[in-house]
Amino acid sequence: MDNKQIKQNNKALLTGTIVYAIGNLGTKILTFLIVPLYTYYISTSDMGDYDLLITSVSLLAPLISLKISDATYNWMIKRTSSNEMCIKATYNYLLKSCTLAVIIIGIISRFVHIWNVWLFLAILVLEPILETTQKILRGLKNQKLFAASGIIYTGILVTLNFITVCIWKLGVTSLLVNTVISHIISIALIFCLEKRMRCLSVTVDKAELLSTQKEMLKYSMPLVPSTLSWWVMSVSDRYVIRFFLGSSFNGIYAIATKFPSVLQTFFVLFNNAWTDMALANLHSKEESSKYVSNIFEKMYVFSFSMICWLIPMTKIATQVILSSDYKVGSVYIGFLYLGAIFQGYSTFASVGYLQNKKTARAATSSAAGAIVNLFIDLVLIKSVGLFAAAISTYAGFFVMWIVRMYDIRKDWPINVKKVKFIALTTLATLVATVTIWTSIKVDVVITIIFGILFLMLNKDYIILILKKLGKR
Repeated sequence: MDNKQIKQNNKALLTGTIVYAIGNLGTKILTFLIVPLYTYYISTSDMGDYDLLITSVSLLAPLISLKISDATYNWMIKRTSSNEMCIKATYNYLLKSCTLAVIIIGIISRFVHIWNVWLFLAILVLEPILETTQKILRGLKNQKLFAASGIIYTGILVTLNFITVCIWKLGVTSLLVNTVISHIISIALIFCLEKRMRCLSVTVDKAELLSTQKEMLKYSMPLVPSTLSWWVMSVSDRYVIRFFLGSSFNGIYAIATKFPSVLQTFFVLFNNAWTDMALANLHSKEESSKYVSNIFEKMYVFSFSMICWLIPMTKIATQVILSSDYKVGSVYIGFLYLGAIFQGYSTFASVGYLQNKKTARAATSSAAGAIVNLFIDLVLIKSVGLFAAAISTYAGFFVMWIVRMYDIRKDWPINVKKVKFIALTTLATLVATVTIWTSIKVDVVITIIFGILFLMLNKDYIILILKKLGKR
């Protein structure tokens, strides 16, 4: 890969990240900032019930969609078939699967109590539809509307939540109603502004449509076990916590996870742009290996130095902005940050599976991480409480990343400077551990030290990003 191609790839990666950031970062931060307000108006028990319902949606949605949106995106970005054909095949499948899901869960609800069942069903159907429409926008390379849809969705959701929870004091159920409204408006906006998505009236050969749908599902179905394994590591902790410790502890843990979600947002933005660029421009193993390894090195130096700064700073912030019932969650945040960065590394490596259409292999690595996560949860939950959930999340994603790096070593090799990587991992883990017992004064000192270190290690990248963001 020559210098010209490297510069083009870097420009595409940076530009793509910033475009996604414009549409998502501000809204995610806004969502994060308003979460502490909820802690003054919603009890830990109610927050636990709400979080469990949203967790259940994240479990069932991939089973309904069979991740066909990932196949749609891949087909469109690589022009495997006409856009109209794969879009219509996707719509056809979602219509049938969502209808079937509503019927089945509706019948089950007649015999088993489901909290706010109709709102639950509405969110369960709307979630895969919104995810699919946004993936199609990326496939159509309409990143601006993709970004705008994220801004509008979060803007509406945050505004409604503030009004209904903080002003009208309507309680936790209003959060579900607002989620439904935000989904509907965002989906309608996308269809109104992107005419290429309105291809329901396009005439296609039925046999070809079913054939395309079959090929797409063949690609996407192996992603479902992988996604479910991700679910085990990311959110299944809530079920374990609810069963062994109760709803109140689940509410505390739910709020604690909101802080690392900001870091997860950074990884999502970067990995979206990374996937777009890698699938479109990186093909030869020999040419891309050095480039990919260099990008990953910059990624882990940036992220490890960032969380060493964020962990003590977040602990200080939680003592200031959260209500007294939720402040105890601050000690778990360090390991949740560590889990978030290894989740990001795992996604970065997963492009190797997508590049070679070997999505079935992704399930193996995800399953390995899920088993580790669940094992630690069940063994430690009674003895160390919520620490078990935080530690298991970190361990699960770490194992997933290790397995993926080993698994893709032939098709998509990423060479890691082991001494440097191990030193940074050890340092970050040490910070997460030490800050469990440190006082606020010590946390302030640690924050200042690692804040300076973060700026020193990443000043060139920060300046470059700020300049590019200013131009945008």
